[in-house]
Amino acid sequence: MKIIPKNIRYFSLFLSFFVFLASSFAGNRSGTVGGQFLKLPTDARAVAMGGSVVAVAEGASSLAYNPSGMTSISGTTVSFTYTPWFADIQHSFVGLATSLDEFGTIGIGATMLATDDMPVTTNAYPEGTGEYFRAADYAFHLAYAKNISDKFSVGLAGKYIYSSLYNNKTTATSIAFDIGTLYDMPEIRTRLGVSLNNLGNDIQYLKEPYSLPTSLRFGAVVTLVQEDEQRLLSTLQVGRPNDADEQYNVGAEYIFNDMFALRGGYKFVYDVESFTAGFGLNLLSMGFSGELNYGYNHFDVLPGTHTISFELGF
Repeated sequence: MKIIPKNIRYFSLFLSFFVFLASSFAGNRSGTVGGQFLKLPTDARAVAMGGSVVAVAEGASSLAYNPSGMTSISGTTVSFTYTPWFADIQHSFVGLATSLDEFGTIGIGATMLATDDMPVTTNAYPEGTGEYFRAADYAFHLAYAKNISDKFSVGLAGKYIYSSLYNNKTTATSIAFDIGTLYDMPEIRTRLGVSLNNLGNDIQYLKEPYSLPTSLRFGAVVTLVQEDEQRLLSTLQVGRPNDADEQYNVGAEYIFNDMFALRGGYKFVYDVESFTAGFGLNLLSMGFSGELNYGYNHFDVLPGTHTISFELGF
């Protein structure tokens, strides 16, 4: 009788667990899901690669979408991501993760989506009353990740969600969890990733509850070319959100001399999003341990967005 390796048994067990949990939230609930800012990307590299994030998770930014990616860190890493969205809306993420050696890796982070100040208008004062208001959403993350073996890692993150409308006159809160895994298969130059995101209580505005944007994602990244001065990676992801049909993401990354990367991708079964592109720079030549990444996300009927990420190690 053939014995199944422990790594495969672990990964199969966690995958079954994820599918079981996700099935409890299955079904398209379009228009009934709040906390939409939790679906926005927190890493420019993943943006450029078509939003295929789960298997390419690395660094401190991964604590917001697949916390098991923090196991790639040695020492301490700080990550910052910024995206100017439409209508003067700002989206940003900051994270810090540190390795505790054999005890695992811990991380903290914060995500924010906020509007600029907007004038208050009424029928009597259509040009403005002289008062201003703004709205903002926040998520504060706490994560832990550990290598179960040399090929298999697991991560868990909790997040406190706070939403503010009209200068804190209307607020809503919730607590949610993310869980993710990564499984390396070096013999075929492949890594698999699975994550279940935003599993938690409804968020309630006034007396109206809204589900959180729960999503199950499965992905793979394959090294197609591995040479001394260049590498070519290809990634594929299948996602099942609770407010849309299955979504498919593909991406590619070409790395030259471990210094410069070109990236591209495409999103399938999205309402208005399609192709993506971007690049990355290794900051080692400038005396820093880290990366600078840029990602462009195209929208069919809206202006494209531009995401910048910094990742610095200490």
